[in-house]
Amino acid sequence: MRGVRAIAVPEDSLLAGFGGSEDYRDAFCREVPGAVSLEQFIERFYCSMVFWPERLVLSLIGRGASSADARALARGEVDRIAVWEVVERTDTAILLESKDTGTASWLAVEATTAGTNLLFGSWVGSLNDSGWKFMLHPHQWYSYVLLGGY
Repeated sequence: MRGVRAIAVPEDSLLAGFGGSEDYRDAFCREVPGAVSLEQFIERFYCSMVFWPERLVLSLIGRGASSADARALARGEVDRIAVWEVVERTDTAILLESKDTGTASWLAVEATTAGTNLLFGSWVGSLNDSGWKFMLHPHQWYSYVLLGGY
């Protein structure tokens, strides 16, 4: 999936400190050429063709995630998109939680000498008790595809 690799959750990330120590977390990285801002990453991620089916489902259940919603989130004009609400945001990272699903998503950018690392990770509270455990492998595959679609 075009240079995407699983990585350890960075210890200093918004994701690492979220939830309890027993909760599930994962992180994925893709290096791309050039400088990419967090705003650009958020917009491209949520407006990508890979994310489009998820946006469609969210729209059908009345939890819209339009391109306009994604752009507003990217620009910091809103603190919510579909089922996710911003927990914390910095110049280089954003953490969004869905209390409805007991999950969270983390997006971050990191400048490198060759370009930008795009980082994407997830959190699931109490994985063994949440019902999400059976979704772990499909979720990991989907994470590779999402980040690869940038």
